Amino acid sequence: MAYYIFSFPGSKTFEIALFFPISIPGYIVSFVYVNTLEFPGPVQSLLRDIFQLSKGDYWFPEIKSLGGGILVMGFSLYPYVYMLVRSSLKNVSNSVTIASTLGFSSLQSLFSVIIPSIRPSIIAGLSLVLMEVITDFGTPQFLAIDTFTTGIYRTWFLLHDKYSTTVLAVAELIFVATLIVIEKKLQKRGISYSSINTNADYHNKRSINGSIPLIFTYTMCALPILIGFILPMIPLIYWSIEKGFFIYEARFYNIIANSVGLSFITALISISIAIIIGYTARRNKIIANIARFISLGYAIPNAIIAISIIIFLSRISSFITQYIVEISLVGTIGALVYSYLFRFFAISFKAVESGLKKTPNEIEWTAYTMGHGPISTCLNIHIPLIKKSIMSGFLLVFMDTIKELTATLIIRPFNFETISTRIYELVSDERYREAAPFSLMIVMIGLISTIILFTLDDKDQKFDS
Repeated sequence: MAYYIFSFPGSKTFEIALFFPISIPGYIVSFVYVNTLEFPGPVQSLLRDIFQLSKGDYWFPEIKSLGGGILVMGFSLYPYVYMLVRSSLKNVSNSVTIASTLGFSSLQSLFSVIIPSIRPSIIAGLSLVLMEVITDFGTPQFLAIDTFTTGIYRTWFLLHDKYSTTVLAVAELIFVATLIVIEKKLQKRGISYSSINTNADYHNKRSINGSIPLIFTYTMCALPILIGFILPMIPLIYWSIEKGFFIYEARFYNIIANSVGLSFITALISISIAIIIGYTARRNKIIANIARFISLGYAIPNAIIAISIIIFLSRISSFITQYIVEISLVGTIGALVYSYLFRFFAISFKAVESGLKKTPNEIEWTAYTMGHGPISTCLNIHIPLIKKSIMSGFLLVFMDTIKELTATLIIRPFNFETISTRIYELVSDERYREAAPFSLMIVMIGLISTIILFTLDDKDQKFDS
């Protein structure tokens, strides 16, 4: 919030840099901190050398713990809240200006105007973070934390216990459904606050006076970037160079090609379906309701989606084999793409839907009077108008697909590797340094996508204002 209320050197840099941790998946951050902070790691080794200590002579916080998980996930996932809050803050400027003319101090404006106005965005962001925490597999697995998702994976694949898997899956779904209901109720309470907002940009920022407030501001803005991005990146770069990142084995590039190709196909299909359904839903309430129902797939944990798809496709395969031709749909690229689409369709649909909402219906009516049909109107008018939303949806799905681990581990074809599954295998064998080049590739792809998304959003905000 600081750079929207106050003016200080470097505020624009912090605005984009605070997005950077979203480019590093939690499971990468977790294994970097595990390898760095555990007993054999460089941090504790350095402390022992400096102070001449041995094992048992000192206390050091355990990274493989619930506290470690909270730290890693908190600094990895906060950009979800930041992204929504940032968007809302762009719309509260008029209210803040009025509060200032009425004699409100910065602190009074914060608690009386800004926080009530952005409360729906805070709630939405927190609920999104909770969903991500519940469905995450890699981070709790690497930090030795028992969760619903790790339990489902173990009972299904290691113990082959279908009953226990079902119990865990149902319990997790009930928990997720409860979160959705609570979020909807809290969002309704926040509507009255958010309705007072306007679309004006906030230009009357107050300068920060004094060195102590300025140092505090820089510290608060830099801390999440430092813990969530810079500190994990330093070991990744060092280990990648150490392992000969630029002259790596051919298998490295094959795995990258698998991930990029799979993510590109998924993003392309997802955004194409989103455009068709989004455009149709403008005139058909039934399609609109179906689209919203399908979008709930994002709230369903990946492990449950993957297992459900395996069961569903195995029965389809049995039916086709019995009556038509012998075939197996389980463990195919198609099954993997299907799981991604089920999970990430909501992202592309929301992006397209938000773009279409900004398009006046009069444009569509004018096109019809000029002889354009629905398909021609969509291709020649709507798609060019919402191309930024389409690109944003494509990049978000692409980025999430390339980072996805749980469903890929469960559904992937035999001997088919992606960047995320290769990282999981290497880290599980405690070959952390070998996992670094693969991790760095995910980070670089995510970072480039994040910068493009920020640029698109920034241009869109300027256009809207």
